[in-house]
Amino acid sequence: MNREEILAKSQKENTGGDERVQDIRLRRDAFSAWGFSTLGIVMMFMKTFQGETPADILALFFWSSGLGFTYAGVWLKSKWQLAGGIVLLLAAAYYFYKFCVGLY
Repeated sequence: MNREEILAKSQKENTGGDERVQDIRLRRDAFSAWGFSTLGIVMMFMKTFQGETPADILALFFWSSGLGFTYAGVWLKSKWQLAGGIVLLLAAAYYFYKFCVGLY
């Protein structure tokens, strides 16, 4: 192999970025998820103390988690993750329904 072939092969293998970039993306996603969860929990407590139902926030939590598990289950071909994702998405649909019923 000459230099150009090696370089082309290396670029093809690293289309998602090098290990440092991938690690930063992974940490960014985890940090974002923790921030979303923390804010959601605070808002749930505030709504509960005001006598409101936190169904809308629960629907968002279950939807976000369900999509993550479903995505991983499909791409990793893991039946357990896919099943867990479907259960979480069903819970999201239930809480979304409760939220919509509470509006009217």
